[in-house]
Amino acid sequence: MKEIDWLKKGLEHYNNKEYEQAVECFRKGDKAGDSECTVNLGMCYYWGWGVKPDIQNSAYYDEKAAKAGNDMGMFHTGLNYEYGYGVPQNIEKAIYWLEKAVEEGYPAAGGELGALYYNGEYVEKDMKKSFYYYKKGVEAGNNLSKLWLATFYENGIVVEKDLDRAKIMAQEAYDYYYDKAVTNDDSDAQYRLGTIYSSGMPLISIDQDYKQTAEWYTKAAANGDTSAQNDLGCMYNFGLGVAQDYEKAFYWFKLAADKGIVEALSNVGNSYFLGRGTEQDYSKSAKYHTEAASLGYASSQEVLGELYLEGKGVVKNYTKAVYWLKEACKNGDRYAHNVLGNCYKNGQGVEKDDKEAFELFKRGAELDDLASKISLAECYIEECGTAYNLKLAAEILEAVCNDEREYTENLVSFVSRKDRCGRVFNENPLDEVNMKFYAEAYYLLGKLYYADKGKDGASATKAIAMLRTAEKLGYKDEEMPPKMLIEKIMSETEEAEVKEATDCFVEVRERNGLKGERYEVVLHHADGDEDVVGFKGRNKFLYIMALMTTRKGKEAGGLTTIHFDLMRERLAQLVQDCKVNVNGYKEWIDEFLYDSQIERDENNRRRICMRRTASKYSNASHGANNVIRQWCRTEDEYEIFGLRSTRGRFAMTTIALEPEQIILPEALLDFMENLPTKKELENYKVERVKFVSY
Repeated sequence: MKEIDWLKKGLEHYNNKEYEQAVECFRKGDKAGDSECTVNLGMCYYWGWGVKPDIQNSAYYDEKAAKAGNDMGMFHTGLNYEYGYGVPQNIEKAIYWLEKAVEEGYPAAGGELGALYYNGEYVEKDMKKSFYYYKKGVEAGNNLSKLWLATFYENGIVVEKDLDRAKIMAQEAYDYYYDKAVTNDDSDAQYRLGTIYSSGMPLISIDQDYKQTAEWYTKAAANGDTSAQNDLGCMYNFGLGVAQDYEKAFYWFKLAADKGIVEALSNVGNSYFLGRGTEQDYSKSAKYHTEAASLGYASSQEVLGELYLEGKGVVKNYTKAVYWLKEACKNGDRYAHNVLGNCYKNGQGVEKDDKEAFELFKRGAELDDLASKISLAECYIEECGTAYNLKLAAEILEAVCNDEREYTENLVSFVSRKDRCGRVFNENPLDEVNMKFYAEAYYLLGKLYYADKGKDGASATKAIAMLRTAEKLGYKDEEMPPKMLIEKIMSETEEAEVKEATDCFVEVRERNGLKGERYEVVLHHADGDEDVVGFKGRNKFLYIMALMTTRKGKEAGGLTTIHFDLMRERLAQLVQDCKVNVNGYKEWIDEFLYDSQIERDENNRRRICMRRTASKYSNASHGANNVIRQWCRTEDEYEIFGLRSTRGRFAMTTIALEPEQIILPEALLDFMENLPTKKELENYKVERVKFVSY
């Protein structure tokens, strides 16, 4: 009797999307000893094709196929041990099976080992081994390895620098993916192209382009690529390359989650927890996080621990909370260390242990967890599990505050991080959760500056600056709120010393419901007083524009008169918003910005050349400066609030204020978002002229 080809029958069912029948065929083939059926059965359990997703079962069949000599099984088993998918993480076993896969000529195995030695995260960094394995990957036909190998030749790592060879390799890899993505509508190739554009490839003149990334991810996601579906959800979640849209983010997360993708399960759980793109539902959040946590996903283990601590979506249970938080810490989740540390500090689910709390906070801080850093600083202040050390506490808090300033100044909306398993996470460093910790850092630092250094004007100045920032970031303290503490410091400090402090900020305040101009400019002095600056029209317009430009941070780089015609209509709108008292405001802007002269060209046509001039712009800036000077109490304050000119041919006006010292109403912030970017300004052609028939 002829043996049935279970692999062939299984693949036929799979291609017809008859997944349950495919699983039965693969199962029978596995029992008959066909390793191809075994490895396909493992894939069905991993992706949830015809069976409920089960990462442990998937790992079991992968290793069974590997031991039977199947190269794909060897590769998958190596990945499972490297990342802890369905088995305990074991780098030695990961390397063993990946090397076996390389020996068998499995294309992707060389690239995986190359990356392992290149990153040096789980093994000692070794560029020679990395180059060797990437080269093996290229020889086996792996184009991803070719992209990485190009980096070695581009930078002369291990081998002699060869830019021509590097460009050829990178271009070949890109062309391969592009051809497959377009001609064959291949989802993996489309996903690879998206990842190329997400970081850019300067070697072959490909700039980072999130819009292109989103387009290729969309194609791959529509073709069923689950990695693309989850990553596209992340792009909609953060507004990268697409307009931020939580509903679309949830849609793509859910699509990938339904196929058992562990990252997507966690993202769906987070969406339900936050109520983003769907209704807020802690029970559903707990359901998805439980599923992902059970599959070993550290991020969900941490969230599940918090849900049990707070009794959200589940019955409050400190013992279960501690269990999941310990699992998350063991798997390298940095957030879990602070939460578990607080359990030990407060005796929730475990016996109270300040020393263990301190060690957890310390490990979390080393993993760059913001909350752990704050808790660690508090331990040094309160002598919780460690010695009293205000110097170390201040150093930690100062670093945290510097991070917040850098993120805010550069308008950083997301950062990419990796966990110990190499998974990449995009996070918003300035989200509402993190801002709470930043505010606490400023508050604690303010208290340290004043309490530790004595009651002199300098320490009072620094303390007040920190406390004011904490107040602006929304810090709450029932016993001693920032405002009350500032008043206390002021009352205990010499008035003259406080007045010389430079902790000042300016606010553009909207005067809703009042007659006259829509906005007023308010100076907030270091002693807590405020003054409304009495200037109108052109001076106010110029000053607000300078504030807005500075508020955008380093990317703005100031405004110059040569850029103004690019923004003419936008400036006109701002003039309307400010209700500048001029007749024919568009004509006024032209008069303000340009000197118009009529010239004749060689063809005897009349040409109107809009010559840019700094004179009227400079006059207005001097006018604004004179008004501001009248309202400043000291030269130090004037240095902060005053406008400065480069005194070049084309005046550039800047302002000394740091971004965190400027408060603008929403209407102006919205307007500011539509101003040209620095790149647009740089690309603007100054030579533009307007021709009019004679």
